[in-house]
Amino acid sequence: MDQPQKWTETIEDKHSLFDLKLKEVWKYKDLVYMFVKRDFVSSFKQTILGPIWFFINPILTTIVYLIVFGRIAKLPTDGSPPLLFYLAGVT
Repeated sequence: MDQPQKWTETIEDKHSLFDLKLKEVWKYKDLVYMFVKRDFVSSFKQTILGPIWFFINPILTTIVYLIVFGRIAKLPTDGSPPLLFYLAGVT
């Protein structure tokens, strides 16, 4: 019978997990800014309020949570302010 082969070559990663290449990001900061702006605007382009909806949506959801869970259900927040407690759950 044949003997099992012994491996002699090791495959290693060329880059570490924390190798962010910040010099390249800084070099192309205008391109990064353009991509971020494009994605932000395109995700809210079809809404009536536009990019303002990015801030209004979590605030309205937090207010609904305050009314439903804070006033109607009267759930305790263990000493933390209810507004911050429910806002942390939304974001």
